[in-house]
Amino acid sequence: MLTALTTFSIVAYLVAGLLLSKRISSPQKMQRRTLIISVLALIGHFTVLATVLTETSLVKINLFTTLALITWLICVFNSARGEHPASLLLRPSIFVLAAMSLFALYVVPADVGRPLEMTPIFALHISLALLASSILTLATLYGIQLLYVNRLLKTHSVKAVSERMPSLMSVEQYFFRLLTAGSVLLALAIIVGFFYLDDIFARGQLHKTILSLAACLSFGAIVVVHYWRGLRGRIAVYCTIIASVLLILGYFGSRFVRDIIIS
Repeated sequence: MLTALTTFSIVAYLVAGLLLSKRISSPQKMQRRTLIISVLALIGHFTVLATVLTETSLVKINLFTTLALITWLICVFNSARGEHPASLLLRPSIFVLAAMSLFALYVVPADVGRPLEMTPIFALHISLALLASSILTLATLYGIQLLYVNRLLKTHSVKAVSERMPSLMSVEQYFFRLLTAGSVLLALAIIVGFFYLDDIFARGQLHKTILSLAACLSFGAIVVVHYWRGLRGRIAVYCTIIASVLLILGYFGSRFVRDIIIS
């Protein structure tokens, strides 16, 4: 059953990504068909996650389960914007990432990794961290798109004036909205960890805590300087990419060592 669900979701994502790529050149074509396949892919992805989490009783949320959760959230947030050009342009790549995360989840056994004690506070911490990671990852993708659109404008490319290409201002505004929301959620996740989790400064967690805190401060600084001093453009995007790398190293680096190398 799980194999069939995973295969269905992966194929649906890839087909939807292919149709979306074609729709970028012809936005009015296959709109309803693409929407139906995209929704089916999201439902299938969610069902796979629900099945895996139920089978492991929420005590084995390993690296690949986390990746699948984050990519599903990214797909949902991106799809919620509907036909907005900026979101439509990113969606094929996001769907491919989601398909890859599902494939990795299927290949690697769900019971890989150390068991977790899923208390209500830890569940809150994990939920906030997952939401923050997905929103900040999406913000980083929009930041890269911002660099791309800016380059087209500077080189006077024909693509820059195409109706299919999002405006620079709309991409930048949404980029900072995501960055602000993600920074707040990440700060809340860290605050919950500081006050309610006992092992956040444990030997095996210290580097994760330090890197996550550094990432949070970096994201927060970008947002504060943007609203206070008008920081924008390439500098803001480059700083966001650096902060994202810190966050990836802090969380996924430690999970890779714990769930794959040590296990």
